[in-house]
Amino acid sequence: MALIGMKRVLDSTSENFVTDFGIRFRQKAFKHIQKLLTPSIGKKIVVEHYPELEKDTPYIFASNHWFLEDFMISLASLDRDVFSLFGSTNQIESHPVISFLTWLPGMVYVDRTNKEKRRDSMNKMIRLLKSGASVFLCPEGAYNNTENLLCLPLFASPYMLNQATGAKVVPIAAYSLPELDTIYGNYGEPMDFTGMQRDEAMELLRDTLATMHYEQIEKYGGVLKRSDLEGRDYRTDFMMQRRAEYMKMHFTRDVWDEELPTYHDRSITEPQTVREELSHVKVTPANAHILAPILVRHEEDVKYDFVRFMHETWDKKLPGDPEKW
Repeated sequence: MALIGMKRVLDSTSENFVTDFGIRFRQKAFKHIQKLLTPSIGKKIVVEHYPELEKDTPYIFASNHWFLEDFMISLASLDRDVFSLFGSTNQIESHPVISFLTWLPGMVYVDRTNKEKRRDSMNKMIRLLKSGASVFLCPEGAYNNTENLLCLPLFASPYMLNQATGAKVVPIAAYSLPELDTIYGNYGEPMDFTGMQRDEAMELLRDTLATMHYEQIEKYGGVLKRSDLEGRDYRTDFMMQRRAEYMKMHFTRDVWDEELPTYHDRSITEPQTVREELSHVKVTPANAHILAPILVRHEEDVKYDFVRFMHETWDKKLPGDPEKW
């Protein structure tokens, strides 16, 4: 176990995961804790905008999620202590640095593979908000590993917490690139979903995060020319870049079914799901003109399946891998 007491974190419930004293202690000590966090980031932090928040008022901070440091930049630049929703069991079990830096300012651990534990994590955050403490979460659920979505579909936790406690939601967009020495953080104005339906509220939050992130890309993103992609398997390159982000941390086992879950609207059938089902249909001369293009796309789905790629390569040393912690 990485730290004495981490087993208690893993096994805790909404009733015993933190004491009232623990909440108050972290609120009082947070500025000192921030001084420990900032050097661990390794990049300069630039806060583009920070709203005027009410003092001694709890908020729900909801961030996009692209890279390891976006979580740390928020802890280092917030004006108040937050308890962060954290769902990487393997890191708690095996990585003392991440365990300590996440637990110290306040951690809400969730076992994402367990339905009851996921429900209990909501109860933990409701308790915190009603006790006057703020919470931080990434409603995308995992890193955004897509090639074209500015923001993934969101889990409804910010809406549910807002409805249960009245705490407003503060959207956060964090941006950086491996070659940049700076992380940019933009905090939006607090949002209240009172009187809104869940889907309406989550669409508004997703659009807000996507817009904030797009504006950061325009300001700080590098220029990519079409000629830069000629002759390259850019999709494999992209998967390698995303893998490198995970490999900044040392995983001791295959954890990708836990680390990579994102929200899927069950009312929407994804094109790759249709192609997977049709891949089992027998090809005949009569249907080949329809099925052949679908099967070609299905082969691409398999080749560029990031979850599958991580299952197969996480314990291998590949070119360009960062040094292990």
